[in-house]
Amino acid sequence: MDDGIDYFSDSEDSDFNWNSITYIYGMKHTSRTMMMDVVYKAVIENAKLVLHSNTSKRIKIEAIRHILDFFENIEQYEKCAELKKIIDKIK
Repeated sequence: MDDGIDYFSDSEDSDFNWNSITYIYGMKHTSRTMMMDVVYKAVIENAKLVLHSNTSKRIKIEAIRHILDFFENIEQYEKCAELKKIIDKIK
């Protein structure tokens, strides 16, 4: 169908597209942070279950280390300290 509109040309609408992509990328980061906050809260509030689960020590430490690394990258060091305490108890 040729409606006379060039959908692939650079036009003033292209700014809207880039703004949309930037917004979506920002939501990805925000959603990941929210997800990691939920995971963090679950680990901290259920530390005894984490410590006594049948999962191997190696897997537990790797999982918690992944969460810790995330919070370290966004400089939320108080959360890192709490996660480190749990890792130390697993060892």
